[in-house]
Amino acid sequence: MIKNKVVRYVESGVFCLIFCLQGCHFSSQNDQKRLQEAEELYHQGISSNSSSQYESSTIYLKQAEDILTSLPYSVRRDQLLGLTWFGLGNTSESEMLYDIAQNYYRKAIPMLNSDSNAIYTICAYRDIARTMALADAPQDSVLWYFAQAKHHAKAINNELLELDIDAYRYQLCYPDSVPQRLAVCRRLAEEFGANARYSEIVELLLAQHATDSAAYYLERLHPKDSSYVYWFEQSYAYLQSKVLRQQGQPNKAYEVLLDLYDRKIEELRRDAGARTYALALHYDVAREQQLAQEAQREKRWQGMLSSILVLLLILLATLLLVLWRYGQHKRREQATALQTLQDKYAQQLQLALERLKQKVNLTREMELQRLRGDEPEFPKWLQTYRTEQLTLSKESIDELIASVDTALDGAISRLCKEYPALTESDMQFAILTIIGASDSDMGILLNVQKQTIYHRRQIVRKHVDASIEDIDSWLRLYVLQSNLVR
Repeated sequence: MIKNKVVRYVESGVFCLIFCLQGCHFSSQNDQKRLQEAEELYHQGISSNSSSQYESSTIYLKQAEDILTSLPYSVRRDQLLGLTWFGLGNTSESEMLYDIAQNYYRKAIPMLNSDSNAIYTICAYRDIARTMALADAPQDSVLWYFAQAKHHAKAINNELLELDIDAYRYQLCYPDSVPQRLAVCRRLAEEFGANARYSEIVELLLAQHATDSAAYYLERLHPKDSSYVYWFEQSYAYLQSKVLRQQGQPNKAYEVLLDLYDRKIEELRRDAGARTYALALHYDVAREQQLAQEAQREKRWQGMLSSILVLLLILLATLLLVLWRYGQHKRREQATALQTLQDKYAQQLQLALERLKQKVNLTREMELQRLRGDEPEFPKWLQTYRTEQLTLSKESIDELIASVDTALDGAISRLCKEYPALTESDMQFAILTIIGASDSDMGILLNVQKQTIYHRRQIVRKHVDASIEDIDSWLRLYVLQSNLVR
């Protein structure tokens, strides 16, 4: 049995290993396929740039960049990504977006810094210097990048690139060095077959009024690369018109320029028509997609907002219901506590009333005894009653205040703190008013007359707020509002 288990475990491990290897192989095949797709897009972008189709070139190279940045590291992937960034720099430079071109060249240099891509590295340094000079950057920075380009060109012993860098350096940094620039351009054109330099030689000779030499070199300006035929034709026609003008043939020069401009305008019309149609088509599709996405987002937001509003309404209704139930519960508790206090001190009020009646009846009987000539004898309890100033003692009043404050959740303490002018006598009146005692009850409990209760009411109103008309109702309302706010 143990042997069978071991065999099963080994078989499971082998199957897992085979599955992982197959998955890695499939992933590797997929990465290779996407790498080939990116390479095809790169070549399409480069060919579009060579034929001056800069917009298409940018689209193809951007698609290649997106694919390459999503792939895992490999030497081929980094090399192709560097070339793609270099191509985007060339496209941006062709559209005179010099800052963007410099950024792409700088990103490409670390990727191109190898033996197989040394020429592209040199060209990247050279083109950074060129774009910086065209963008009026400081000359020291421009010369530094030219020096870096020439250093790498010397490292691989490439004289053609060295001369090319010198030609651009003289042109952009030292415009007065015409002889040196002319000598470099002649070497590039005659020794290395750089036919594009013939147009620069003709320009320099025309600037020196060497018309015959300019005409000689103009005839040598012809295309070698089919990708740049149109550029050679334009350059030839433009320079021919300048040579004819210096030779004293302005009419022929004018005809050559007219023919050149007619062809240029026709080309611009065709290009504008094609670009306008492509842009309009792309704009319509993109606009429809954008409108659909916006409508979907708006619908999703409306649904979310409706759900949130419903949830908030439910929460608000629940909160109001809880607060209402809590208020009802607190009011019932306070009503019960006040009723208990009223019942407790109603007994003391009843006792005070009975003792008052006894005092009145006894006083009448004693007066009758005096009228009969008898000497009345005062009971002991009556002597004690005469010495009492309050039916309720101070301890009883303090106990009553504490009981009412507890029953009303500290409302009496808040009243004293908010209105510090209230005296101890004021608080006795306020407490008896809050528990519902009448003026007669207060006169009996405090052993004072009704007029005294009236004056005490006016004093309390003055200590609280003289503008209050009914201080009794205000005190009861204050206690109720204080507890609701709490």
